[in-house]
Amino acid sequence: MYSKYARTLGASTTILFGLLLFATAQSEERKLCLWSFEGEESQIYMLGSIHAMRKSMYPLASPIVRAFNQSDKVVFEVDLTRLNAPEMNKVMQEKGMYERPDTIEKDLQSETFTLLKDYLKANQVPLAQVERMKPWYLMLTIGQRELSRLGFDAELGIDRYLQQLALHEGKEILQLETFGEQINILSSDSIELQELSLRVSLEERQNVAQDLNELLAAWEQGNADKMLDLTLQSTLRYPELTKQMDNLIDKRNVRMAQRIRDYADTSNTYLIVVGALHMGGKNGIIRLLQDDYQITQLTY
Repeated sequence: MYSKYARTLGASTTILFGLLLFATAQSEERKLCLWSFEGEESQIYMLGSIHAMRKSMYPLASPIVRAFNQSDKVVFEVDLTRLNAPEMNKVMQEKGMYERPDTIEKDLQSETFTLLKDYLKANQVPLAQVERMKPWYLMLTIGQRELSRLGFDAELGIDRYLQQLALHEGKEILQLETFGEQINILSSDSIELQELSLRVSLEERQNVAQDLNELLAAWEQGNADKMLDLTLQSTLRYPELTKQMDNLIDKRNVRMAQRIRDYADTSNTYLIVVGALHMGGKNGIIRLLQDDYQITQLTY
């Protein structure tokens, strides 16, 4: 999701969802989170990205650069270049904020509210600064803060970087979803599910650095299935979160895969850039397309 607080997606999941592409130079050949296939007259590259990065993670691996250079059109989850700040803020206000005098306290269990107050105190954030945010929005805000603490910056994300490069080179930019569609997905969970997701993100935030290291190691092996499994660990302890993950990942994968098929029916070369979690798993984009296309995972 792509406002200041909405460029990463998931639960501690919020923190993990977007950080799933890390390309570093290695002396031996390895798989990348990059795939390709051909339609009748088209060439499709699919890049599993992360939505926030460190400056030290650049430059990107050479196969990614080649895929970008060869593409006529570049497709993202959302075209950030189309976003209008006032309109984005209006959507976030309507979907993510309580109307006065309501605050988040009314929707949180005492245990979750205590966790929140402890977190805010430890980070010297006044409760008044966040109390009007609904649980899903506050979860994203905390996720963004934790990513920043670990040195990740959404402005350095793969999506942002490639979109700016595409603008500079005059490539056509397309999108699989709209900003409004993404916010509707995030905000449509029941308040009970939002509350649980916030609680889990607060409980698991101490493990974020270790979890990210494991995810990045899986990325270096080109193992999208493992990245997804790692991110879904919370659902083993809290099965109720499965519904949220189904909305955030599986259902969106079906819609994205269909739009990718539409692109494959043209005569152009595309680079499709989506969060890496959409690539892995039995319901991932790669599996959904494999019955119709011969898909190759690229190496470096």
